[in-house]
Amino acid sequence: MIVGAAALALTAGTACTASGAKLPDGFLIRPGQDVLLFGDSIIAPGMYGYVCNSLLDRLYPDSGVTFHCYGRAGATAESILPFVPKALEGKQYDWVLINFGHNDAGRFTADEFKESCGTLIEEIRKFSDARLGWMGVVGSEPTAFADEPGQEKRAERLRQSRAKHAALAQASKEFCQERNIAYVPLHEEVDRLLHEREEQGLKVMFTMDASHPNLVGNWLIGAALLQALGLRPEPMTIEVLQGEATSDHGRLPVPTLEEPLELRFKGLFLRVRLVPPAHRRTVCPRVEKTVVLDGRLGDWEGIPEHTIAAPDYVTWELVPRCAASYAASMRTCWDGENLYLAFRIREPELGEGTFFPEIIEVFIDARKHTSRSGNVWRRTKGLTQYCFHRDFRDAEKGPTVKVMVNGDREQGEGVRAAVARTDEGYALEAAIPLGSLRQIEAGPGTILPWNWAVSFTDQSVNLDWLGLMSRSQSTRGYGELILGPVPNRQEQ
Repeated sequence: MIVGAAALALTAGTACTASGAKLPDGFLIRPGQDVLLFGDSIIAPGMYGYVCNSLLDRLYPDSGVTFHCYGRAGATAESILPFVPKALEGKQYDWVLINFGHNDAGRFTADEFKESCGTLIEEIRKFSDARLGWMGVVGSEPTAFADEPGQEKRAERLRQSRAKHAALAQASKEFCQERNIAYVPLHEEVDRLLHEREEQGLKVMFTMDASHPNLVGNWLIGAALLQALGLRPEPMTIEVLQGEATSDHGRLPVPTLEEPLELRFKGLFLRVRLVPPAHRRTVCPRVEKTVVLDGRLGDWEGIPEHTIAAPDYVTWELVPRCAASYAASMRTCWDGENLYLAFRIREPELGEGTFFPEIIEVFIDARKHTSRSGNVWRRTKGLTQYCFHRDFRDAEKGPTVKVMVNGDREQGEGVRAAVARTDEGYALEAAIPLGSLRQIEAGPGTILPWNWAVSFTDQSVNLDWLGLMSRSQSTRGYGELILGPVPNRQEQ
């Protein structure tokens, strides 16, 4: 059973929108159905689901279709078996669409992969009677910069990796035909996009590391998934932050687009207009009065504020259609001793998560030399991720902030923070001693590559200032934090 170009003809009713548009009969998913995308780290951020739901809401707002996501980093069709109960037990889905193969290609032959697929199907059947489909693995992304000098070996490695994934996509197709399971030709849809990209000579990447989609990649592949399921609406255009799209898998710096870049592919209904972020540069004014850390933001009047919210800044969504309820804003200043940060967070409730604490993330690159990309998990001196977690559980003690530091942990020494409730959520203030940035001498005019994000409770949604999917792994797309000069009294 194959869907997509030869979509299934189903007899279920159609859903009408206010404008009269109907969910077409050729679309595998029927009105009102719930779909679980089940897979590895490609699925884990929930972005395929976010994109599918967003596009359906725009095209067919009364369809009642909802995509959900469950993924495990590094998982194969074999290693995911112990997590099947967690993904399915107590849940009701009409469809489970399975996405494995990225991590399987280097470990299993096509026949071994098929055997794992069969075992996985049997395990899923213990917990769900949903209809099943298998998504052809997207596969490794060839570089769009293959014609650059010295890239021959790297480009060939990526082509070989993609060939292995193509073999598993074919094995998946054969497996589905043998088991009468719906095969979703996502590999083939993305193949067409890659060929068109090459024909157009576009220097745009769809992944951040040859495997994991960047922001534009998630939108394009999410649309390709809907198309592979049989949805072929009239062309439509959306705007997406450029994120890492103009870097070669983090190998090159991310140049800021001077004007929007529209991506059009004959084989895809979605047209994407890549746009630069509203702000990549944050001027951090110097203040004469020390900021009092109490979470009340009374000291911040007149200091510019940057806001992030759906839809532009979403880089993760695990609770379908929740992103609109969340937003955040940031302000910053310094007094010669400390770098101060102030955040206002909007969210529907302030409870604790069951598996992931809510964190405000701040990435500061204070290395002596920042021209090369850095990875915070390698603990490089001068590169630090600061995480601030608010806690409102103790009524007697009052609101508290837990500060966590990754990377160069010495840069976390002496960091202080405070938090207070607001009508819409909470406000959090933090002070980072400039003296802790030991690799540089911070002062007026210092430029620090940086980024910030908010990962809400249980990662229900993540918002990122620059739309980066690789903020921990690469500094290439960071913006700039510029320490301002001493205030001129005569100008004040």
